[in-house]
Amino acid sequence: METNGLSSVASAFASKAYAGMDRNAVARKAHEVAADFESIYVADAFKAMFKDVSVDPLTGTSNTSNETWRDMLLDQYAMDFVKKGGIGIADGIAAQLIKIQEGRAE
Repeated sequence: METNGLSSVASAFASKAYAGMDRNAVARKAHEVAADFESIYVADAFKAMFKDVSVDPLTGTSNTSNETWRDMLLDQYAMDFVKKGGIGIADGIAAQLIKIQEGRAE
């Protein structure tokens, strides 16, 4: 998923971009998008936790390539974390996206 924010996803659901899909397909898409959003959120939290930790334990230094590799590793950790239940925000986001699609957003 692009990292341009949940507002663009909500706009797509609000514009009825998924109106031609059956209810189950919309629910699957909403859960997929919500899980992607949660993984980005968790990855940012992981990156904040590791920002002051040295990348190379042998030399105690960091460089651009090591930091890039660590960012990719933390992104993957976040995706795996969310697949195993995450922090629980994906279900709420998916429910709201479905409400937006059905035209009953609160």
